[in-house]
Amino acid sequence: MKKLMLLMFSSFLIAQTAQVQIIHNSPYPVVDIYVDDALALEGVSYRACTGLVDLPVSTTVGIAPTGDAVIAEFPFTLMENGSYVVTASGILNNADTPFDLKASSLDTAAENSQSFALKVLHGVTDAPAVDIYANGSLLVENLSYGSYAGYLQVPAADYTIDVTAHGTTTPVASFSAPLATLGGGSGVVYASGFLAPTSTDSAFTLILATPSGYTVELPATSTALSVSEYDAATPKMFSLNQNYPNPFNPSTKISYNLPQNDMVTISIYDLMGRSVKTLVSSNQAAGYHSVRWDATNDIGEPVSAGMYVYMVQTSNFSQSKKMIFLK
Repeated sequence: MKKLMLLMFSSFLIAQTAQVQIIHNSPYPVVDIYVDDALALEGVSYRACTGLVDLPVSTTVGIAPTGDAVIAEFPFTLMENGSYVVTASGILNNADTPFDLKASSLDTAAENSQSFALKVLHGVTDAPAVDIYANGSLLVENLSYGSYAGYLQVPAADYTIDVTAHGTTTPVASFSAPLATLGGGSGVVYASGFLAPTSTDSAFTLILATPSGYTVELPATSTALSVSEYDAATPKMFSLNQNYPNPFNPSTKISYNLPQNDMVTISIYDLMGRSVKTLVSSNQAAGYHSVRWDATNDIGEPVSAGMYVYMVQTSNFSQSKKMIFLK
């Protein structure tokens, strides 16, 4: 009986696993990957990825140059039967952008056969925060180095992807993303290389990795952003963007677009609908605007942590969004 109980307990422990895809985006060594001090994957090259690998829910992943000793270890606590993507990013022995493993949830399929589940990672150490456009429309806003953008369900189609510095419409680089034949699938598109490479560095590019372990470098193409000087200065419609960062502490930025000169009021409310602070109440010119909130009320007192609502009102438009203040 004791032996049977031990076998059952061992089986229970073995069953506590999660599925993990590992992407190598740290230039440049070919690496070996260890799981709980045991060699799990050997010879993973730069810009390669694994398929989904079963790992214990509580585990330590070690990274070593192939054939050498482990140089970094990272403990992970995962959810049983969950799916994750873990990307090796950063540069060895670099204080500003050190080597790191960045984990995020992973979807293995889209919500339907006409969509593609797309997650984006900013993995270029010398690039600023970026905006990403698909066929001329804003797809991801203000994505900073080391950050993932949550999954987007985009129609399965072919796209021109333009990458711009945040807040501009001048492309840093443009790529072709043929997703028309990948309906029902999912993938991570990650930025790789260097924006200003030396002669021995890899250039900035985008790479698509799917849960099967397939990777492809997206080919460069012409931009889809044909924005005139007037259009760049004057939005065509009113829009209110999600505050950034969110959640936030100690302050956050609220940005919005005005297609015409107008009276603008921006107010903060708690979840009971009580007014907390008026940030803006003035006439403003058409254009792209932003304002910061420092988590204080109208008399300058700090507010409590929690969820708040910010609302922008003009003469013919009103929109609100939620944000979270953490302490």
